[in-house]
Amino acid sequence: MPSVASLLARVQKLERGRALHPIAEFGTPEFEAEFRASVEANGLDRIDMLGENGNGGVLACLQSWARNRVWLTARR
Repeated sequence: MPSVASLLARVQKLERGRALHPIAEFGTPEFEAEFRASVEANGLDRIDMLGENGNGGVLACLQSWARNRVWLTARR
């Protein structure tokens, strides 16, 4: 039977993995700045990517995924 310390270490590793999921990056200010710069630099449709008011569109969707930690609900 595994020791308590061993189980605790495994749980901590799982928790770190959840927090470091690639989708979590979508919620960072650095990602948002890079995303906005990419929209401007690559001539992407501003309304599609950022919404009419600059705070919607694809960016808002990605930020929502990070905020709601959607990777925890995905089934394999």
